Amino acid sequence: MIPQWITKGVQFAVRVTVMFGYICLARNQFGTTSVVGPAFVNREVTLKVTPFYRWGCDVEWKYRMKGVTQFQTLNGPGVEIYSEDGSFFLKLETFIEYNGSYFYAGCSTNATIRSSLISLNVKEIVGLCGALVILSPVVRGADVKLGYFPSDYSLRHQLSTRRTWKRNVDEIWFREDSYEEKIISEYLYILTIFNFKKRHEGMYMLYCKSGATTDFVHLLIPEPPSYPIIGPKSADYNTTGCIYVYGDSDLYCQTENGTEPVQVALLLGRDSFSLAESEQNKGVYIFSNVHQQMAGLARRNVTCQVSNAAIETPYEVHGILCNVEKGSPAVLTVPEFLDGESSTTICEVRNALPAPVIEIRVSNVLLSDVQQTDLFNGSSHTYTSTAKVTTTNKLWNGEEMCCTRKTIHDFGIADHSICKNISIKCGPTLYLNATSPVDLHPNITVIVKCFVDDCNAIGKWKLRWEGENNTEIKTCRQTEECLLTLNYTGDGEKTYVCRAWNSEEFLRNLLTVIDTMPEEATTNPALVVSQRWHTSALFAVSGTVIGVLATTFTVLLCRRCKPHVYEMLIRLRRPTARERSTHVYDVVQSNIETNALYNLTRVSASATGNKHEPSLLDMEGNIGNPYDYVDTPLAQSDRRTNAPDANYIHAI
Repeated sequence: MIPQWITKGVQFAVRVTVMFGYICLARNQFGTTSVVGPAFVNREVTLKVTPFYRWGCDVEWKYRMKGVTQFQTLNGPGVEIYSEDGSFFLKLETFIEYNGSYFYAGCSTNATIRSSLISLNVKEIVGLCGALVILSPVVRGADVKLGYFPSDYSLRHQLSTRRTWKRNVDEIWFREDSYEEKIISEYLYILTIFNFKKRHEGMYMLYCKSGATTDFVHLLIPEPPSYPIIGPKSADYNTTGCIYVYGDSDLYCQTENGTEPVQVALLLGRDSFSLAESEQNKGVYIFSNVHQQMAGLARRNVTCQVSNAAIETPYEVHGILCNVEKGSPAVLTVPEFLDGESSTTICEVRNALPAPVIEIRVSNVLLSDVQQTDLFNGSSHTYTSTAKVTTTNKLWNGEEMCCTRKTIHDFGIADHSICKNISIKCGPTLYLNATSPVDLHPNITVIVKCFVDDCNAIGKWKLRWEGENNTEIKTCRQTEECLLTLNYTGDGEKTYVCRAWNSEEFLRNLLTVIDTMPEEATTNPALVVSQRWHTSALFAVSGTVIGVLATTFTVLLCRRCKPHVYEMLIRLRRPTARERSTHVYDVVQSNIETNALYNLTRVSASATGNKHEPSLLDMEGNIGNPYDYVDTPLAQSDRRTNAPDANYIHAI
């Protein structure tokens, strides 16, 4: 744990860090005035004026002691006035009497040209050894300088003649290239740390003779703060750029991670306000009750400015302070008669800032399908907000519709509502609770309801179901449920009519019903087996009838044409007398072989003795020998040949 005296030294060093170049700064229209370096009692102090333009005259410095009303010109011994790089300097030895005095520089020939006043606050060097302060910004890669100012006690007793520089209690050796000590005078010693790096960070002190030491100073490479955020921001900030201002409202700047000290300023026009960090929220700097600074203005530019030792130019973020505008009262436009479900209701609020939330209710029921549009007017910097309801429920007839203007935040604006009664005009409609056509299946009953939707309840309705040829099925009153019961009949497609009428109107609606074989008939095993049995029986009967007819036709044909058929089927053998012949009946039945052979022999004999008609053999090969038929038994036929014309009869 770091000792308390070291912690106090760090705090002191942090406070002195503002003396990097200037420990105090004041500006006006002619230039800036500052104190260069630390200001200790009985030591030299330097004041500087940087003009914004060349004054074109000699400069004189004036001061006023604390408690004195008149300014006096500074001159005489111990006072040095000079110019350098366009700036004016005053160097003088300070005494405790100068503490709280005011100084300024002015043109010797024109009293209207003068710098702003600056107060000089001098401190005594405490401790036996002296004071150690930071003389330059601590920047990575830059040369950092520490200044040692011996105390009066150290000067009298020569304590500073034997001094040792230390970092984190370790002695600093000047043989290293990183450090150098330079004696400016007996009142000032400067330690320079070249090319400051991370390894150079730490607690620095100076050890004097007889064990006296200076306070510690903490050298730390500062980190820049994050870019600031200004708020509070509403959802429309990207459109309006507005931070809304109302009674007791606060404004904040937020920045993080910057090395202390971090300065946060708020600029309102030409006014500048220094913001303090919130105790509850680190990094948040609050400006309370900003409404008082608006001075009745509708809009005012605001800038959040953040700086620390790590950045040369402060970070800035800009916004606009806008007074809340409640806008015009809500205007509700409802058609005189809402026509069915296609009418549009509109509620509008104009000249509001921020855009309000518009709610529409019917009998205290908040509608969820409201469509709101917010249009920003760049010239008036206000919104025109429009909410629409594009659907209408017939049950709203006679109810009250209300439009309420609300605000996004609690700006202290009371909600405003406007209400109107709803009157809906709509014609009666005849409905069926089933979609036509209705598919009916076996063992399934369907009940269809016919009813009239009449939002205005004009007259009393009667209803009637009719079948084919306008046959009445049932008649109902409006208060009854007019139901039609449908069952599967297998009769195919049917049409039913529902009629409704009163003293003024007549309505009609058609219902088509189709008897449909269910898909179960193709998947149920029992139904499939039954269907296959009927199909098989049908095929069997059909096959039998066709077979009988074919047999009868064949027999009749053979009886009529048999001799000629046999003659055409005889094939003559070639004229080789000794060739062995084979006679085959391949498909002739055994019970008709003898008769067939007899008939064949008779036909051949009669054909040979005919003088007028040439025989078939004479036409084919001019062979006059008679036929000699030998029937080869079926078992002795040549089974090696399976000729396609196996039914042919071969000649001998």
